[in-house]
Amino acid sequence: IQSWRRRKRYSEQRFHMTGPEGVNVQETQLNVEKRKEISAEEFESYVNDETTVDMFIAKDQNVITAEIKGENIKFPFEGYLFPATYPFYEEKPTVETVVGEMIQATVSNVSPYLNYLEGEERTVHWLLTFSSLLEKEATQKSDRATIASVFYNRLEPKNPSQEVMPLQTDPTVAYAHGKHLSVTSYADLEIDDPYNTYKYKGLPPGPIANAGKSSIDAVVYPESTDYLYFLADKKGGNHFAKSYEEHLANRAKYID
Repeated sequence: IQSWRRRKRYSEQRFHMTGPEGVNVQETQLNVEKRKEISAEEFESYVNDETTVDMFIAKDQNVITAEIKGENIKFPFEGYLFPATYPFYEEKPTVETVVGEMIQATVSNVSPYLNYLEGEERTVHWLLTFSSLLEKEATQKSDRATIASVFYNRLEPKNPSQEVMPLQTDPTVAYAHGKHLSVTSYADLEIDDPYNTYKYKGLPPGPIANAGKSSIDAVVYPESTDYLYFLADKKGGNHFAKSYEEHLANRAKYID
């Protein structure tokens, strides 16, 4: 978590609010409600209002684009409320102020990647979507770039004869259900939702959480591997495999 914006020394900080990595819009609005007199309902209404969405698209169109209004998007600003510690210098900031600070932090933190995205013919929405999957999957910062390589290898196979593989990442299933799943069951995987990466190939329609800079960097600078599978053991360590057989062996060793 980084601190957002430094103020002049004579400004008196009234309070600060921290938005953690890996939380979604609904969790963010509850976090805001705990800190100040902005109800979750007011926050939700503001960030989902079409006027609000159009205003930020017009203001920051290099980063905030019409992709956040896609047909299957559940919440327009999902993934666009940057995780950081925000100092506030007024006793009761409005919802407009709080949300504006969060989105401006996203604009500032993503802008350095715009040249990369243009060169790769990618969009900010693609970057934040991909990054959000790493944020939810990676239990250790050091593993993000390796997990990114797994996703790349599934999305863009190195072998032309190999088919694109579904990402099959459990956090997208939880997001499709709209709730935390402590264990993802086979029944959970059956949900017919565009965010379910077990049923639909490619990235989901949009981010599933707010990603921090380390996850964004991992998308831009992934490891170069031939891994196609990974799993986390009971202690949170990740184990990677190049084949399904190796993956099953890891599962037997670390999970079953």
